[in-house]
Order: sequence, then C-alpha cells, then structure tokens
Amino acid sequence: MRAVLIEQFGDPSALQIRDVPQPRPNPGEVLVEIHAASINPSDVKNFQGAMKQTTLPRIPGRDFAGVVIEGDPSLMGMEVWARSPRKISTKHLLLTNKS
Repeated sequence: MRAVLIEQFGDPSALQIRDVPQPRPNPGEVLVEIHAASINPSDVKNFQGAMKQTTLPRIPGRDFAGVVIEGDPSLMGMEVWARSPRKISTKHLLLTNKS
C-alpha cells in the first residue's frame, strides 16, 4: 500500500510517497478503508517541525471518511468520518471500537 510519509521535518518537498504495510486490526479495533482524507493545519505544522510532540515517521491526513472493512461484524460496512488521533495511510486506518 502507498502512503504519504513525513520522514524529516521541512517544507512540503520533504513529503515522500512510500510503500507501507497494510494495517491489521487487533481485538477491539476495526480497519477502515479510506475514501477521502485531507491535510489540515496540524499536519502542516507537523511536517514543518512546529509541534514538539511529533514523532517520525508520520503519515499525515488525520481528517478522513471511509467504510469499516474488517473487525467487529456488527460494524462492517459502516460509514465513518472523523478527525483521527491515529496515523492514517492513504488507504486504510485502524480505529478502536470506541472511536
């Protein structure tokens, strides 16, 4: 799976597209297939190095919309959207059932 990845701080030219493994849900998590994601101001501050708590590498795009494709059977096919506290790839996201 391909994802935009922040591997070093800098301007937008520091963003790289990389192959990363598709996430696998643990018990209590679901896998969301991302249909749309956006870069928000906190993502920009992250890749500029302005947010001291940022750890690298990091996948930006915390605002998302998608569909649950793996995990709790009662949630399969559920449309979800949010601002995620977790890392998002360009294709999939893990969320806890409580998210």
